[in-house]
Amino acid sequence: MRFFKFSVFICLLCFYFSCKKDSTSISFTPSFYFLNAGTAGFDQNLLLFSSSDTVSFNIIISSTYLLSNAVTVTVGVDDAARQTYNSATGTDYEAMPSSAYSFPATVTATTTSVYDTIPVKIFKHALDISKDYMLPINIVNGGGIDINADASLIYLHTTGSKLSGVYNAQGTKIMYVGDAADSNVNATDSFLLTKNLVPFDSSRSLLDYADLGSNGWKYNLFFFTDIPGGPLQFTVAPNDVITSSVQSGSFKVLGSSYDSTSKSIHIKTSYKNTSGNERIVEESLNLQ
Repeated sequence: MRFFKFSVFICLLCFYFSCKKDSTSISFTPSFYFLNAGTAGFDQNLLLFSSSDTVSFNIIISSTYLLSNAVTVTVGVDDAARQTYNSATGTDYEAMPSSAYSFPATVTATTTSVYDTIPVKIFKHALDISKDYMLPINIVNGGGIDINADASLIYLHTTGSKLSGVYNAQGTKIMYVGDAADSNVNATDSFLLTKNLVPFDSSRSLLDYADLGSNGWKYNLFFFTDIPGGPLQFTVAPNDVITSSVQSGSFKVLGSSYDSTSKSIHIKTSYKNTSGNERIVEESLNLQ
C-alpha cells in the first residue's frame, strides 16, 4: 500500500512538470527595440523645423532586460521600409539624401541601463522644404542579442507643409462680463508659449488655441487654393472641441494673417462661454 501511494506521488509529480514544460513560459532573454517604433509612433516621429538649419531628434533604443555583458548595437537606414510604407499607405515620401542627416552607426549597450540614446541630426539646407521625406532607421545587429522584429524600425519623417514648424507664441486673452461691446473687463491674461504646428492632412494643420491646448482646443489652419495655380489662401477655424465648449455659434475669427517671408502668424478670435461672457483672444506666432 505504501509503495502504491509513492508511485501515485511520482506520477503526479511527473504530470506537473510535463504540463509546466508544455505551458507558455516567460522568457527573460533580453532583446533590443526602439521606443515609439513602427507606425504606432508615427506622429511622434514627425520632425518639425524652426528657423535654424538643424533639427535634433533622439532615438531611444532599449533592451527588455539588463544585459549580462556590454555589446555593440548597429543601426542603419532601411530605405526599403520607406517604399513599403508608401505602397501600403498611398503616400509619397521621398528618400532623404545622405547629406541631409547624420547619426552614429553604433552604440554600446552596457550592463547598467536598459536605455541608450542615438542622436540624429537633420539639416534643412539639404532638403527641398516643399517635399515630404522619410528616414527609416532600423536595428541592423544586436551584437549577439536578439532584436524585436516588431519594434526595430522607426520612421523619422518631414513634411512639406508651408505652415509646419516650431513657433514662439505671444498673446492675450481679455475676459468680459457679458458682451465685449459693454467694455466690462473682468480680467486680462497674457501668455508666452512654444507651440508645434503640425499638418493634419493635405490642406489642414493643427495648432493649440491660446493657452488651452491641453484642454484639446485647437485652431484648424487652412492654406490652400480652390483655383489651380491661384494664390494660396490662409484661413482659420475652430476644432470640434472648441465649438462644443462655447456658446453655440459664438466663435468668430476677427482677423488672421500669415507672412510667408517672416514665417509669422497672427490670429484674433472671440467667443462666449456657456455663461454668455465674451472672450477675445489675440496671439502672434513666429517661427522659433
